[in-house]
Amino acid sequence: MNRQLSQAEQTALTQTVLQINNSYLDWEKVQHMTLKPETLSNGEIWEAAKQARDQGFTRNLIIQGRLFSWSVSNDMEAVLHDLDVHLAGGKGIVVVMDQKNDHRYLINASLEETMASAQLAGYPVTRKMARELLLKKKTTSSETEQVLVNLYKCLQKVKEWENEPFSETRMLELHQQLTKDTIKLKGIGRYRTNNKYDISGIEDPASYKAVEAKEIKNWMQWLESFFNDEKKPYYIHPVIKACLMAYLITYIRPFKDGNGRMARLIAYWYLLRKGYWAVQYTAVSGIIIKLKAQYQRSFLQVQINADAGYFIHFMIQALRMADRSLKDSLQRTNKEKESNPFVKVDGLNIRQATALQWIRDDAEKIVTIRELRSGFGVSKETARTDLTALTENGWLKFYHLNKKTYAFVKGDSFEHLTHEKLTEG
Repeated sequence: MNRQLSQAEQTALTQTVLQINNSYLDWEKVQHMTLKPETLSNGEIWEAAKQARDQGFTRNLIIQGRLFSWSVSNDMEAVLHDLDVHLAGGKGIVVVMDQKNDHRYLINASLEETMASAQLAGYPVTRKMARELLLKKKTTSSETEQVLVNLYKCLQKVKEWENEPFSETRMLELHQQLTKDTIKLKGIGRYRTNNKYDISGIEDPASYKAVEAKEIKNWMQWLESFFNDEKKPYYIHPVIKACLMAYLITYIRPFKDGNGRMARLIAYWYLLRKGYWAVQYTAVSGIIIKLKAQYQRSFLQVQINADAGYFIHFMIQALRMADRSLKDSLQRTNKEKESNPFVKVDGLNIRQATALQWIRDDAEKIVTIRELRSGFGVSKETARTDLTALTENGWLKFYHLNKKTYAFVKGDSFEHLTHEKLTEG
């Protein structure tokens, strides 16, 4: 720009620059937009946006001699504040949480997160498959099922480590659980020793090069310190830091397989450790899978623009969307009781009513004691008593799956009892 802009032009330019930077757009997007002021080219406006980004709240990290930069826009700061208030403070969700449903909230979120994370890794998973497999704790019969079980157990392990520091030992233990019986034994729970690695989730594999195998150890030692010391190299907002760690693991690709899943688990662990307790009730991967193209694109944008802000911005927006859907998710669980007609039948508790609703929705459904235990967090004896009572009353009948496991299915009197009990009064 070789001339002085008029006040109207400057006002329009300022608004456009804010729009570009608040949305963390890149040149590939900006060059095709219709922008104001129309007296300036898109290239000139882009240069103004980059200059504003550089002069704003920009941070730099030097890791193993490589520079990682990002900028915090006005919009990003506002979102970070909202996440502090909602995911750490719990504002807006505590009022709708029913303590009696806490186990159901956590189970539903864990199932959704497990399913979506497996889908992001390219596995053909359905919600029904996840519920049947994980709640009944069935023996796995395929790689896809094993991936689901591994992910689910890893989520539970990370929750157990909520207040524990990050260490290489725990990292490798987590990867061992994550890849159990899904890859060759020599790749389980250890860093890769060559430059062959999984490139799933990378939009342009030809333009991507992971960290050399011989350098992985040093990178991971740096990451361990980064996770555990909030002042090293300087304070970074916890949400941004979690996003950075997710990016770095994806970038380093320390393992032959499972890097994307590990990245999401580590970010989840860090947020829990930093007090964002409500994140365990969300399924962030469920949001990411809906925006998979943007997710993959954000990683590529970092490579092209040498700016980690593209990935950070995407992940923060995904967290915000997960936060915004959280209240609705909790309320849906609360309404299960209201929407289940069997709850109104005298003598049935919520667990029995739910089991009957499962059968009504799926006539071929097989209910097990373990499934009821897992879904409601009750003892084996309580679940057995619930289902046995339904059998004695004619709602269900049972047979032995094996010497130890009972399978409860639709009873001969189910339809008659349903018509009779649900139409009374």
